[in-house]
Parts: sequence; structure tokens; C-alpha cells
Amino acid sequence: MLGWVRLLGAFLFLLCACQPLPEVGVEPPYAPVAHTAGVRVVVAGMRSPEGAEPYRVFLGGLEEHLGERVEAFGRRTYAEVLEVLRRGEAEMGFLCTLAAGLGVEEGFLDVVLAGETLVPYQSLIVVAEASPYRELAELRGMPFAFTDPLSNTGHAWPRLLARGLGEDFFARAFFTYSHDRALEAVLGGLAEGAAVDRVVYESLGVRGLRVVAQGPVDPPPPVVVPRDLDPKLRSRLVRALLRHGATPQGQKALRALGLRGFLPAEEEPYRAVYQRAREVLP
Repeated sequence: MLGWVRLLGAFLFLLCACQPLPEVGVEPPYAPVAHTAGVRVVVAGMRSPEGAEPYRVFLGGLEEHLGERVEAFGRRTYAEVLEVLRRGEAEMGFLCTLAAGLGVEEGFLDVVLAGETLVPYQSLIVVAEASPYRELAELRGMPFAFTDPLSNTGHAWPRLLARGLGEDFFARAFFTYSHDRALEAVLGGLAEGAAVDRVVYESLGVRGLRVVAQGPVDPPPPVVVPRDLDPKLRSRLVRALLRHGATPQGQKALRALGLRGFLPAEEEPYRAVYQRAREVLP
């Protein structure tokens, strides 16, 4: 964890100096890019590469049900994941709710399944347990950790919640590009508060933090495919995910991600989340 704390410290220093954030390379368990696999799966950075190990485990078990090699790879930002799917460089993606809604709105993504979460999917504003803050308004002008510009729980909803509290409310906010790193920023004293996904927060079981505000329950992060994906392959992917998610091995990996399994999903709820957030997006 100390390594990420030092990295986040560099983020904050550079942000305050009005310099661009440094690029963060993709590290194991994700390949930097997938070329040779029969099925390529891009995973959004809802967790850091180390914290996303359950995704790799789950997707590795998927190979048995598909009968061909599956390779998972990631990108630093949700926007980069969307671009991978837009260009057809992956057959399937595990994406966040807001970014999926953008892909649906722009017509290049289909939502095929939704994660069945163990706890409601909603935004949480967290602070250090020992801090004096009791509500969001008290964090005005304080260093604050967002996750990604296209995150519903980690950026858009907190901005909506802070409307009316002043345009400069989040003047010292910065992005960590995963929910677990946002939590570490608070624990490490780099941020006074952070906005995170409750599903990730609960599944990580991080101690030393306290919730001071929460958003509404929204549709959970979905599984998506490019809209022009071959229909037969789409059906095979959905069947394989459902079968694997019902096995003991699949269930173990899903529980580590805060999921019970997968459910049928419609696109309109995801489009609605994006449309609600448009006014606060960069």
C-alpha cells in the first residue's frame, strides 16, 4: 500500500503545480494488450491492477466454458476502455455504470448482463474515522479523491450532490483512477475525503474510514459487448458467463468482487445515469 500512497502523493503534488498527471502503466494481473486470445476482455480500472486479481481468476475459469483462450487486459481510464470497445479491440468488457451509459448513448455498446451485487450499488463519501467531518459540506476546499472522470459513484454523483455548495467546492480534488486507491489516499492523509463505489468499499473491508454521505441506488456495473459483435458469439459469451458464475470456483471469485452472479439487464437505466450526469462531466 505504501507504494500507492507515494504515487498518489506525486499525483497531488503535480496537480497542485498545475502539471498533467503522469501516465500509470498497466501491471499484472492484466496484459498490456491482447492480440492472440480467442476472446479478449477489457476490464475497467474500478480497482487497481493488484486489487483486480479476482477478475483475472474469474475470467481464467471462463475458458473452460467457452472452449477457447480468454485474455483480460486493462486501461488506465474508463475513457480508454470505451475506446478499446469502440474500435472492436475486445469482444467483451466489464465496465462501470456511467461509462456504459455513454457507450449505449453513442450507439457502439450493448449491455448484456448486470452484476448481481451483494450490497446496493451507490456512491459513498468517506473520510478518515478519526476526522472531524460529519457531512459533505464540511469538506469544502479540502483535498478530495475522485476515482475517474467517467465514474458514476466516484465522480459524477458527488458533483451532483455538491451542487449549491459553490463552484469551487472541489477545487483541490484529484483522480486516483481506481476506488481502492481513493480509499488509500484518505488513509494515507493525501485526501480528507473520497468518493467510492459501495460495492468495492464493502468487498475490500477497509478499516479506519467512515461514511458521511451516500447517493441513490443505481443500476450496477454491467457486462458489455460491442454492438456489432457477431450475435452467435454474443450468445456464447452470455451463456458461458452464467454457467461459470454458477460454479463453486466462479462463485468464490465473484464474492471477492462483491457479486453473487449476473442478471439480465436493459440498456435504458444505464443511458439514464449518463444523461443525469452529463451536466457535471468534464
